[in-house]
Amino acid sequence: MNEFGADFESVLAELKKASSKDYHFADGRILGSMCTKPIDIAIKAHAMFLEANLGNPGLYPGTVEIENELIFWISKLLHGDGASGFTVGGGTEANITALWIAKKVSGGTEVIFPKSAHHSLQKAADILGLKAIEVGLTDNLQLELSEVESKLSKNTAAVVAMAGTTEFGVIDPIEELGELCSDTILHVDAAFGGFVIPFLKDLGHTLPSFDFEIANVDFISTDPHKMGMATIPAGVLLIRDAKHLKKIAVSSPYLTDPRQASLAGTRCSAGAVSAWAAMKFLGREGYRNIVKDCMDTTEYMARRVREIGLDIAMEPIMNIVCINMKAPEKVQFELGKLNWKVSLTREPKCLRIVVMPHVTRKVVDEFMPDLEKVCKGLKEI
Repeated sequence: MNEFGADFESVLAELKKASSKDYHFADGRILGSMCTKPIDIAIKAHAMFLEANLGNPGLYPGTVEIENELIFWISKLLHGDGASGFTVGGGTEANITALWIAKKVSGGTEVIFPKSAHHSLQKAADILGLKAIEVGLTDNLQLELSEVESKLSKNTAAVVAMAGTTEFGVIDPIEELGELCSDTILHVDAAFGGFVIPFLKDLGHTLPSFDFEIANVDFISTDPHKMGMATIPAGVLLIRDAKHLKKIAVSSPYLTDPRQASLAGTRCSAGAVSAWAAMKFLGREGYRNIVKDCMDTTEYMARRVREIGLDIAMEPIMNIVCINMKAPEKVQFELGKLNWKVSLTREPKCLRIVVMPHVTRKVVDEFMPDLEKVCKGLKEI
């Protein structure tokens, strides 16, 4: 990088050069990400609120109104009329905050979550000094209820369940888990599923309950910057009982609000407004259409995978296709040399493709010959 201090055009030129080295969703080569290109109205909304800071709300009353309406809409989407919450910088911040509140409310020293949980739960446990207790999975990759029951104790601060695992899109048996957690805080990580499951149900898919419809669900996190079509970062943490927020509130006399109850001081205001704009513009029908298109392409991808002699690990629950491989790391490496960015699962080890809105049938048709060529070269088929 050059010395500091340069004219406007040369600065832009350097930025364009750096951006040209990046992969972009619009190119259709990113097949392993749960994010996508935001819709235009979300991008424009983000740019309008670059100087807003919800961490100092008295200066930004209009932005606060937007955030409050966003929380109301997402709460309603997730059967949580009356739930409280706030925007965060994504699922990791939401999970850390949820467990922070749970620790303060319960006094517990342990957190239980499935082996399929997002890696942010390990981060959260480490930061908060909680003992992480991982429980095993059933044959269909759901959290093992009997193991949770055996691990629950007076030391349990919270149990965390997944509504759309990062790797396979699996929904844990949250309704049954709620019955086990009548006296324990239950947090649902719906970072991906929160903007997918409700619309799959609208489309007639039979899926289990996962949200505030279940009486003992206390917290839910979801990420509008994934299937919500907002800009990065835009996450939300919802809390059934607002009084729990008092447990993490600290004095902030130099700000416009004398008490602050969030992990971040400066909060992702532009992302929050972007999420509001996406929801306001798309509405339920718009999201339903996006999810339908993604699922149609997911089914097409799964069919094409089978046609070239490969097998998928499980029938897609959401817009994720996981392909059985003997050596998925090698396939991933070879596809990378062809500029395809795919990802891997942990257990079982598979090649993972997330069929986001930028992954169209045209992209699938371009990808499949390269996948077939690589797999034949490595004797996977």
